[in-house]
Amino acid sequence: MRGKLVLPRVVRALLALLAVTVIHCQPEQRRLPYIPPKLENWPQPYRGVAGLAAHVIVTGFVELPHAWVYRGGSWFRTVQLPVAVLVLQHPSKGVVLIDTGLPKEVSSERVWPRSFLIPNEGFVTVRANEALPQRLQQAGIRPEAVRWVVQTNLRAIRAGTLAEFPQAKVVTTRSELDHAWRVASGYDPELWSNVRNWHVIDFTESEPLGTFPRAVDLLGDRSIFVIEGSGPTPGTTLVLARLPQHALLWASDVVLTREGFRTAAEPRALWSGDEWWKTFWRVKRLRDLVPEVEVLPAFDTSAYGAKNFPAKFHALPTPVNTPQERPTPNRWERILPRPW
Repeated sequence: MRGKLVLPRVVRALLALLAVTVIHCQPEQRRLPYIPPKLENWPQPYRGVAGLAAHVIVTGFVELPHAWVYRGGSWFRTVQLPVAVLVLQHPSKGVVLIDTGLPKEVSSERVWPRSFLIPNEGFVTVRANEALPQRLQQAGIRPEAVRWVVQTNLRAIRAGTLAEFPQAKVVTTRSELDHAWRVASGYDPELWSNVRNWHVIDFTESEPLGTFPRAVDLLGDRSIFVIEGSGPTPGTTLVLARLPQHALLWASDVVLTREGFRTAAEPRALWSGDEWWKTFWRVKRLRDLVPEVEVLPAFDTSAYGAKNFPAKFHALPTPVNTPQERPTPNRWERILPRPW
């Protein structure tokens, strides 16, 4: 028919697929959940635990498109995110390690992917220069003094050096452990399959804490709490430490960056967006009600060097070396969660 543009069937199919993809990539608009403006089991004024000290240690970096971090982000903007762990020194009960970060073995590894679409470049680069035990020693902490390791989830980027601490009790949730064995994307069972000293939490014997309905007192002295924080994965937890002057809330994958915390941006890699949304706003409400709570995002250390920051911060030099090309598929290409 004259004057009418007739597109080939393949082109029309590709355009339809593109439209569906664009719609799918847009963040879902959710209603704000109602979080009561009250604090449960939270003494006021704030009282911390004398002698409890904290360190934040960077274990490596991940470089990836902003759109892989947040839904609605740009595929043309690359961000470099530090991967950190939290170390808590208890005055009488040893060292508690929160997450174990990246292993040295992934130093300068471009992991995603060589393919017919992207023949020369990878989407993601993972860099780690030193092993976590070495980083602990540099901070004046003996690795053998670590008695507890709290894995806020078992994703590979959080549990990369778990095998380095065989003497420690490893804390996770039953739902996270079950999920990690079933799901391939994002997890690597080799990192934790040899753990023999599990301390599994199911929150059946829990209590409300602050704005959260379920929390467990890890050491029995109300110094460190493991808090249910599902959303990123079914068994993700948060950790609250009552330092002498401030409380630290390790937000795991619920809060990725300060930018995301400010704008309520939705992370891309979520097990349940609805569950994440509720957990996220419980974190927000706690911060609004208790100014002395310091929320620590998973991949943002931009404020950690401030003079009034309540933990000692141990940075790594920002990597500038060119990543090595590894044959694909490789281990990290297999376990990193896909953006689609």
